[in-house]
Amino acid sequence: MPPSTTRKTPHSETVGGVAASLPKHGRVAQALSAEIQRGKYKVGDLLPSEALLSLRFGVSRHTVRAALQTLQGLGLVSSHQGVGTQVRERHPVPRYSHSFTSAEDLLQYATSTPVRTLDRKEVAVTAAMAAQFGCEPGEHWWRVRTVRMDPASRTVVAYSEIHIPLAFGAVLAETAKSRQPIFALIERRFQEAIVEIQQDITCIARLRAEEATQLQVARNAPGMEITRRYIGRKGRVLEVARSVHPSEVFRYSMRVQLRHESDS
Repeated sequence: MPPSTTRKTPHSETVGGVAASLPKHGRVAQALSAEIQRGKYKVGDLLPSEALLSLRFGVSRHTVRAALQTLQGLGLVSSHQGVGTQVRERHPVPRYSHSFTSAEDLLQYATSTPVRTLDRKEVAVTAAMAAQFGCEPGEHWWRVRTVRMDPASRTVVAYSEIHIPLAFGAVLAETAKSRQPIFALIERRFQEAIVEIQQDITCIARLRAEEATQLQVARNAPGMEITRRYIGRKGRVLEVARSVHPSEVFRYSMRVQLRHESDS
């Protein structure tokens, strides 16, 4: 099949025959999803490589990777290093999946899933918060509350409370016009460097009322909590982000690669 290219009309743009009402990665994901559901790629088949998909759709490999992440979120495919992207289901599965193996994958996830800011507020740090933030009780930090959407179904999959030191507040003005996550904006604007990401995952027996409302689930429903601490040079905490997710629609996976002496 000859590679298709981006075609322009006076009113719209298409990628692989899909209208341009979606972002580029969404259009690629929609085209591939339709081909999987039509049976062009069957369960067990491998999709073409990122390089071939990039050539076919006339987009960057970064866009292709974001599209494949969307397909993973739909449960249609899974990716395996050294093997490729394999079709798992013919039709979307109602589950939101997030997988990463590096900080770069985490950044891609943050930039490829739509996020809406609920509010920003200066808060005083309590003793419990201080133990987690690595600061003194009574300090003032910024709190930003957001909800994140599944790019395919547009359903809410995460409610987050993000805390940053007051000194970094200047980046908050950029969040409305930038798709970059707050931790990336802090690195760029303040010449900081994140050297470590500490992550804790916890099951929640009952979501708080506000969390259930934002996630659009029943009150007292169970959930999953992910807390990440972004650590800069000299051990300084640059950001603490706590996100909660509906337990029945969220799956979190991580692959850890081990290096053996025979590999060196």
